[in-house]
Amino acid sequence: MKSRSTVNDLLKRFGRCQSGNVAIVFALSAIPIFLAAGASIDYARYYAGETKLQAALDAAALSAAAAHDASDTQRINAALASFKENVEGGELAVATPNFTIKDGTVHASADMKLPTSFMAVGGIDIMQLSAVTEIAIPEDKSAEIALVLDYSGSMEDKISGGVKYIAMKNAAKKLITDLQVANPKRVKFGLVPFSHHVYVTLPKAYVLGQSGSGNWTGCTQDRPYPANLTDDTPTTSNTTKWGQPQAPEHMSSGCSGYVSHNLNVTPLTDNFAGLKAQLDSMTPYAWTHIALGVEFGFHLLSDNAPFTTGVSYDDKKTKKIMIVLTDGTQTEPAFGPGGTRTVSQGESNLEALCENAKAKGITMMTIAYDLDDSTTRNRLRNCSTDPSKNFFVATDTSAVASAFDDIRNAITAQVFISK
Repeated sequence: MKSRSTVNDLLKRFGRCQSGNVAIVFALSAIPIFLAAGASIDYARYYAGETKLQAALDAAALSAAAAHDASDTQRINAALASFKENVEGGELAVATPNFTIKDGTVHASADMKLPTSFMAVGGIDIMQLSAVTEIAIPEDKSAEIALVLDYSGSMEDKISGGVKYIAMKNAAKKLITDLQVANPKRVKFGLVPFSHHVYVTLPKAYVLGQSGSGNWTGCTQDRPYPANLTDDTPTTSNTTKWGQPQAPEHMSSGCSGYVSHNLNVTPLTDNFAGLKAQLDSMTPYAWTHIALGVEFGFHLLSDNAPFTTGVSYDDKKTKKIMIVLTDGTQTEPAFGPGGTRTVSQGESNLEALCENAKAKGITMMTIAYDLDDSTTRNRLRNCSTDPSKNFFVATDTSAVASAFDDIRNAITAQVFISK
């Protein structure tokens, strides 16, 4: 008969043996869990890689399309150089691009095999990435772009990354540069810096109290209602003209603040250097009249007087685009029925102006910049032509730069990318 200690030893060894079996079973059951988790990581790499591959291919094809007075071979070399620059140093460096020129269009594709990490354990060693695009060579397409930018006092505030208006003007300058490089002969920009008024040069015939020929330069609020909802040319009626008497709260300052802050409306132009210099010189000032900014953006893009640099709305080869950025709510009263002026009327006028501009074929793109008010944010969203593509929320300086990059891509898609 075995002693009690011997029996206890046997039981302990058996327990250890059973414990080992459980560990083995657990390890075997963990393999599918490990593979599933690893597969999700590899798939995330796949989708990120394919997105980057498509962006690099689009940029390369655009470089080919935008090459001036170039042969097909020169365009393809430009595309290859651009693609290489955009993928160099990363996983996409082994991608194989292909570019051809046919019927005035750059046809591009790219493929690569992306090695897996965790999925290799399950026998899947590579994932196939691919991208395609077609970009029309811009011989007969143009863009007219009105930059309607908030220069009210709050744009001097600091947010994550720096000062709001400085980040905005740097992003706007980059947009001008990027589209200038892509198509300098076929793109024009206009500039509407707004606060509670705009400072603008107009023919005297369209300004209240002016007579004779020549121009008038000064600051103005919106036109009386309902002229302030349209792009119609002023008539001889004073109710259709700009230059209405300044509101009492602004009478003491007059227009001096607009002069000292260099807040001038600039009609459509291809003087890109001049536009960027103006953006460098402007600084924020006073209250916010979003509807007034959009009113003048509408007129800059219109084929009606007072501005005459825009082509006809009937020109189907020219895209008209208005970019509206604001960081706050409407704080300046605007004209409504019967000569009334209220802030809520300004909000209503903005909604009407956006709809009227879109009805004329203008693509509306809007940016809510460090904007907490959900009602104004929704109003800007509804103002855009397509909220899923043309409305942007920017909460810091890097986000506003990204928003302008996205706008550049959207404009490029409208003007250049055909498929």
